[in-house]
Amino acid sequence: MDSLAKDVANILIKYPLCNRCLGRLYANLGRGLDNAERGKALKIYIVMELHKRVLEGDSSALDKLKLVIPNIKMPLQPLLNTLRINAEDKTVNEMKRCFVCNDIIDELIDSYSKRIAQLIVEKPRRSFLIGVVVPSDVLEREISIVEEYQIMHWESIKRELKREIGKRVQQMTKVNVDFSKPDVIYIVDLIHNSIRIESPSLLIFGYYLKLGRNISQNAWIRKDGSRKYPLSVEDAVRSASFTVGANDVALHIAGREDADVRVLGNGRPLVIEFKNPLKRDVSLSELENALNSFSRWIEFRITMSVGREFVSRLKQSASASFKIYRAVFLTEKSIDPGKVTELEEYFKGLVVRQRTPLRVLGRKKDSIRKRRVFLVKILQLAPNLFEALIKCEGGLYVKELINGDSGRTSPSLSEFLGVKTTCLKLDVLYVHEYI
Repeated sequence: MDSLAKDVANILIKYPLCNRCLGRLYANLGRGLDNAERGKALKIYIVMELHKRVLEGDSSALDKLKLVIPNIKMPLQPLLNTLRINAEDKTVNEMKRCFVCNDIIDELIDSYSKRIAQLIVEKPRRSFLIGVVVPSDVLEREISIVEEYQIMHWESIKRELKREIGKRVQQMTKVNVDFSKPDVIYIVDLIHNSIRIESPSLLIFGYYLKLGRNISQNAWIRKDGSRKYPLSVEDAVRSASFTVGANDVALHIAGREDADVRVLGNGRPLVIEFKNPLKRDVSLSELENALNSFSRWIEFRITMSVGREFVSRLKQSASASFKIYRAVFLTEKSIDPGKVTELEEYFKGLVVRQRTPLRVLGRKKDSIRKRRVFLVKILQLAPNLFEALIKCEGGLYVKELINGDSGRTSPSLSEFLGVKTTCLKLDVLYVHEYI
């Protein structure tokens, strides 16, 4: 036998498997075949191979065939008669239930397909998606075979159930499966024998501006229940959730800024996630108006609805993009204008080494990051007062670039100037996108 046939024979000698549960172990071989077809074909091939070896005089093949037959649940009485295997032999005639699914996978596919199709008939949908919750012991039994025989081409019972139920429901209702933006998700829960109906999140891409200070991204609630800041971007989003009937919201934002930092210019990119929305056909302009009606200090520009994959791209873009800041800073002593010119030249294209700032060390691990400063342009407003435009890589701590953070950021403007330097005000002017 070849290696595939040997593995299948050894599996069937040890484990009783229905056609689907055997075929699924080799689901990525023989594209276009149904797992039930694949499993049946493998069983027939193994029986034929062992029969051939028996006819060739291999005495061990007959013993193997006797062990395989009760594990494959196929009508093989003519073969048993030909090989003169006693019909009363319990070893051969005791048909065992499938080790993985207990012989109920086809019944599950059929019954849940009908139930979901009926739900669609009762409440028509434009598209749907199937999710499945499978008991852990079933998953563990399947994975034990995969690991024991180091099978590389398998798929899980969970995946097969989702696909097969989806195909059946689609055939029965003529409503299409939609993997990216389904109208509804039917969660088949095999643990509780139930179907849970979920509305997929509505994901909206846009930009926000913070026109005032002391506005946090998320609502910051202290342990005593009081608010640290009176206003947040999250507050505005939650206030607008009624427009789509969402029961919860989440913000996915490209980077962060401190609460005392304004966001101006083109704004900071974000994806607003409205969870379990009752309405999905709300216009973007209506949603934008609802968001902007919350506070004159927070402004939104909504551009399009997006898929889940867009969120990960947005997160990745935060560190890959560049940003432009405007800072007003004060030095402890007067600075010679010539030194300012030297500073601009020194920081052009410079890589800065930053340890996690002391001000955030309590909520972030102590680590070192390197970020590039592309450009620094400074306007001297007074002998010790300055306005700076700073273009830098995403993820650079700009306040620490200015004050040095007790040497944790190096080089810094404070270190170069040789004086204590304090950032008085900071604004985000531009966030470049790599989305």
